Amino acid sequence: MINLTKLKEIFGNVKDFRFFRAPGRVNIIGEHTDYNDGFVLPFAVDRFVFCAVRKNNTDKIRIFSALFNELDEFTLDEINDKSEKFWVNYPKGILWVLKNHGYEFKGMDIFLDSNLPVGAGLSSSAAIEMSVLKAVSTINNIDIDKKTMAKMGQKAENEFVGVRCGIMDQFTSAFGKKNHAIFLDTMTLEYKYVPLQLKDYRFLIIDTNVKHSLASGEYNLRRRQCEEVLKLTNKKSFRELKIEEINTLPEILKKRAMHVLAENERVLKTVEALESGEIEKLGELLYQSHYSLKDLYEVSCEELDFVVDFLKEKDIAGARMVGGGFGGSVIALVKKDVEDLKKELSENFKARFSIDLSFEDVQAEDGAMEIEV
Repeated sequence: MINLTKLKEIFGNVKDFRFFRAPGRVNIIGEHTDYNDGFVLPFAVDRFVFCAVRKNNTDKIRIFSALFNELDEFTLDEINDKSEKFWVNYPKGILWVLKNHGYEFKGMDIFLDSNLPVGAGLSSSAAIEMSVLKAVSTINNIDIDKKTMAKMGQKAENEFVGVRCGIMDQFTSAFGKKNHAIFLDTMTLEYKYVPLQLKDYRFLIIDTNVKHSLASGEYNLRRRQCEEVLKLTNKKSFRELKIEEINTLPEILKKRAMHVLAENERVLKTVEALESGEIEKLGELLYQSHYSLKDLYEVSCEELDFVVDFLKEKDIAGARMVGGGFGGSVIALVKKDVEDLKKELSENFKARFSIDLSFEDVQAEDGAMEIEV
């Protein structure tokens, strides 16, 4: 929740503040398909970025991050200028998008807090964007529907922050529904809610605490490689591409395309498995996804592979890396009591990498909203 003591310390009092939250997300399956017009199956998690906001009757925006213990301040005329503090560019990017859409607002005090792990592949960036957008639009009486919110968040990240992400993270943070996943067609933005009825199983997030930055080169490189696939095959979208049409591509591009095409099929099969109650089948698809990301898309790393291989050897139902890759977390489909497993995995991981694992038991939650504090 919001640290009210810190809020008062930074901004003098808590008068007139309104409070909002937006969730992070876990993607069950459908990795690196969202920017390729593909299918994804995420759910919003019960870990949030919290945003307190009020008008301050000046021409200045003051933003404080409790996580980084930093205050940034800029005038309304300086919204177009990127900040040297990387975290500021996520909320600032939202203000930039609002301004570019012609919406008017005055100076504000914005306080950000979070219980969402940063760098774990749970999309803390989209949660910042959606919490700030929900907060700023609400107090300024700007009416924005959820789909537009998601598009604006993606635009902020693509064009202001400089990360060429797809729309899945922002869409999930805006549209999340308690006890449900979201089956999303990222090409049409058509979606449906899929109940998460996992019987004796649950999802466990295992954070390797190996941090990655999606703004660094590899993520954007994968996007360029996928664009090159479409250029060489003369297709507008991966949805037009058939598996037999990629055989003449250079080997590296062939591997990238094979992952995207197969991953889309895995998403469809996962939805079927959930709807028919075939939870063990879901687990098999998770493993298939991980090894495709490792071998074909090449976005895994030694630490992620260690965790997934360990779980597979222990006959855990399913596991795969989540997020952009090169660190972050593994999602595992586990039985409800796995304390002994967590202990054994932690000890083995620590012995191998000298890093402590973190575990998050997550549930599906609702999307961005105003809250009472």
